[in-house]
Amino acid sequence: MHSFIDGGAARSGPILFAAAILAFLAIQTSSRALATGEERLPPAAQAVIPSAPDYDDEDSWLAIPDDPDRFAVDVIWVYPSVLTDQSAWLMDISRQDLVEAAAETVATEARVFSGQANLYAPLYRQMNLAGFGLEDGARAKLVAEGADDVGRAMRNYMAHHNKGRPFILAGHSQGSYVLTELLVQNWGRLGIEDQLVAGYLIGWSITDEDLRANPAMTICDTPDQTGCFVSYNSVAPGKQGKAPMILPGAVVVNPLTWTRNTGLAPASANLGSTFFNPDGTSDTLPGFASAEIADGGLAVVVKDPNRVKQSFFPAGVYHGYDYALFFENLRSNAAQRIQSILAAPPSSP
Repeated sequence: MHSFIDGGAARSGPILFAAAILAFLAIQTSSRALATGEERLPPAAQAVIPSAPDYDDEDSWLAIPDDPDRFAVDVIWVYPSVLTDQSAWLMDISRQDLVEAAAETVATEARVFSGQANLYAPLYRQMNLAGFGLEDGARAKLVAEGADDVGRAMRNYMAHHNKGRPFILAGHSQGSYVLTELLVQNWGRLGIEDQLVAGYLIGWSITDEDLRANPAMTICDTPDQTGCFVSYNSVAPGKQGKAPMILPGAVVVNPLTWTRNTGLAPASANLGSTFFNPDGTSDTLPGFASAEIADGGLAVVVKDPNRVKQSFFPAGVYHGYDYALFFENLRSNAAQRIQSILAAPPSSP
């Protein structure tokens, strides 16, 4: 049986989220509490632990293919933070509003893989966004629940669904954080490394420290490379310091060149930014954004800043648009890497 996680505490980098997350939540919580009498979250030590998902049960999967043989490649999607209210420290996967919020990320961000791979997306007991502001030990205990879930889902997938197919790992924000934690602890000793098309761990930082801790993790540096990982965080130029998900020593791959080259990739290289509308339609705008690696972030100049406004993070931090800004390039690159791994000769036993 493949062991995708053997436990271990979460690392300390995410504490840098504290100032931005706590400031926002303090304002939001105070205003709601005054208006409605709603109570704040209890101390983290008193967190209620919801029942663990059973991945033999399809209800524990946000997405699982009806025809798993439709495509020659699979993708495992780990969704970003959807638990942001004051109800609980950990997501209860039976809570329908949160399941629907997670499903929206499948219909938008994870759509970059549609028509190319069989999609698997496990539900997991993710940490409340407020948990990023906790001290290391308290946060680690909460993150461990979701990480254990994703690790168990991966073991279930490998045992019952994979059938030797190449696979993509993909996430955003907290999903990428959880995947990064698991990979740093385990990658290189699982026996499945040769099957990895690529890992798109977007909206979080893979750091130099991570790579020193686990040299088996390699960063993508060509568009058709396989078995490697992609990481970037989108910001306006000069806003890197305002982005709490950009950690010290962050390693960045430019999604317009698929290299770590620090030169400017012009907007003309952008095949299309895709923005999803509330009615389910979308707008794809070629040449909407340029990209340049700078100061641990992906510095992006957009043609219309009104398209990338969001209320949660500071102005110029485009976290919610990490996939949207480079949507068509991500689609094209996934296809290129899939073609590369399928054309490769079988690995020697």
